[in-house]
Amino acid sequence: MVPDTGNYLGAPETSLDISYLIKRAARNFPDAPAVDDGRLALSAAELDESALRLARGLLGQGLDPDARVGVLSENCTEYVVADVGIAHARLVRVALNARLHLADFRFMAEDVGMAALLHSRAFDAEAAALADELGLVTISLEPGSEVSPHYPDLPAAASLPGPRDEEDPAWITYTSGTSGRPKGVVLSHRSLREVALNLLLELGPVEPGEQVVLTQPLSHGAGYFVLPWLMSGGGVYVMRRFDPAEALAVGQRPNVRLLKLVPAMLESIVELDGDWGYDSFVYGAAPIAGPLLETALDRLGPRLVQIYGQTEAPVTLTCLDRADHLGDADRRFSAGRPFRSVAIEVRDEDDAPVAPGEVGEVVVRGSHLMSGYHGLPTQTAAVLRDGWVHTRDMGRLDERGYLTLLGRSDEMINSGGFNISPREVELALGEHPAVDDVA
Repeated sequence: MVPDTGNYLGAPETSLDISYLIKRAARNFPDAPAVDDGRLALSAAELDESALRLARGLLGQGLDPDARVGVLSENCTEYVVADVGIAHARLVRVALNARLHLADFRFMAEDVGMAALLHSRAFDAEAAALADELGLVTISLEPGSEVSPHYPDLPAAASLPGPRDEEDPAWITYTSGTSGRPKGVVLSHRSLREVALNLLLELGPVEPGEQVVLTQPLSHGAGYFVLPWLMSGGGVYVMRRFDPAEALAVGQRPNVRLLKLVPAMLESIVELDGDWGYDSFVYGAAPIAGPLLETALDRLGPRLVQIYGQTEAPVTLTCLDRADHLGDADRRFSAGRPFRSVAIEVRDEDDAPVAPGEVGEVVVRGSHLMSGYHGLPTQTAAVLRDGWVHTRDMGRLDERGYLTLLGRSDEMINSGGFNISPREVELALGEHPAVDDVA
């Protein structure tokens, strides 16, 4: 442990961990609009101060180094305080999907050995149950909880830990569990830092004072957008729930340029009259239907950007930029080309690269890959081999390097010895004027 002086940036043992990057931004851009949810706005300095108070409170509970701390909350300013506070305490953040149920929370808490849970008042009942069943320390992110103390009221530790090694775990994020039990993906400080740099490389530059509007849960893809904007002297506007009218209004702010969403939200956006002030609409996490894409391009113009990633290689695998959306149909319906720091190959069942245009499994290499699955060495070895993540996504690369995704390997249909992609069938059916949507 080192004394908490509030600024260890000049220490010779400084590591580019998440805490360092955020503290540096707070020092360099103290008045930056770090986080706002329409109810509570904090500058970079205020965010850092609140997060340090939370960090000291967490450590004051006697948590061991590397303790796993859950976050269970709807989107709000306090969620960002929780993430930064866990980073400052040099503990490990485990985000729980607020749409799941107590049985899911119980499984993840037990699986990861969770020691404490930060929660909003909306999850008082779940926090009380987990505290009773598993002995978790529960802490409320808001005043007025009936089951947990509010974090500013906690006894504070006298000091904070020093910098972490960049390969130490920062987050453990659970997969959706579509192929069985959910797996805890261990993401290091290095991984999260490299995701941030990748996003700035493809979507930036981000100017000081600039905000990105996040419509998705911070427990999922939207959470990766916080660090790059904070690092740059910008910040995030987090929507508690998606509301197209609110997104339209926030887009009128002069310091807002980018809206992050999923394709299903685009339908509401293109139906709403008004002047959308954003420079870019970044979508991902699900395929987009052909008619919706054409309508969005007609309504919004060349402002669409698509990104593709997965939990094991977060957010930044391929990017289909604004210009690519104006290309031929094959290009528009692709997932784009690899981020500049990422290598992608399509391989056959023998793990050999296939020729352009042929179908195989998408495998990826980059500086942002996961460390592995928590407590699952066999599954880790099956997916992470020789520095490449085998995504289990099926796809094909064309001669220009554009990747078209064709679904998961376990979704492929075999007919007469030929593999058929459900995604290709959906795209074909979606082109018919009598078809609104396909699944």
